[in-house]
Amino acid sequence: MGRAKRPGPVEAHIRINLSILESPAYIALDWTARALFVDLRNRMRSTNNGNISAVLSELRHRGWTSSTTLAKALRQLEAVGLLRKTRKTVGVENGAKVCSLYGFTDIEVFERPKLGIVACKATDDYKSFKTLTDAKRAVAVASAPTPMDPEKKKKRALRKLERRAAETASMASIDAAVSAVNVPQPAAETAASADRQSSREANTDGELADFRAGAEVERERLQILHTTT
Repeated sequence: MGRAKRPGPVEAHIRINLSILESPAYIALDWTARALFVDLRNRMRSTNNGNISAVLSELRHRGWTSSTTLAKALRQLEAVGLLRKTRKTVGVENGAKVCSLYGFTDIEVFERPKLGIVACKATDDYKSFKTLTDAKRAVAVASAPTPMDPEKKKKRALRKLERRAAETASMASIDAAVSAVNVPQPAAETAASADRQSSREANTDGELADFRAGAEVERERLQILHTTT
């Protein structure tokens, strides 16, 4: 009996059970939410479930460019029970010093006291959706735009007005500078044009005088020749 061959080196990989991929919860997701699920799963290692952040700055290299799209995808994943928050904050974009953290519900979460993460067994919350209709309903609710805080809306409007005022002032200064440069030019060009015209006229008059003088000399020469003959 020959020796069993040693297995080759195993590359790093992620594992997603078929029970997730074939569940109504996963099928009901938008494609952006499915992409985020895989991108976040890619950040998970053996014991860091629950300590997974999902901020835009850390996901740009994966092609994420919109904080609105990212937030919508996160809400969908939470709504269907594939993700849950293990540390909830208002978000760094709203002034929080730390970001929210997430964990997959199909994997155990280990305690991390320094991060405020409580240990939790796998709960498989996504399995609570028995039909695709129920899962789509949850996704639709999660996808609805969240109303903006009135104070935040006011600050955004003020920033927009300040930006427009700055742009207007900048354009006004540019127009003033262009006008200051262009105003003297017509007078200067007119004077230069007049000089050129005078020069051309002087040259023409001189050439005409020379021609007349030459013609007069030639006429006198012919008269002398005629008289001589």
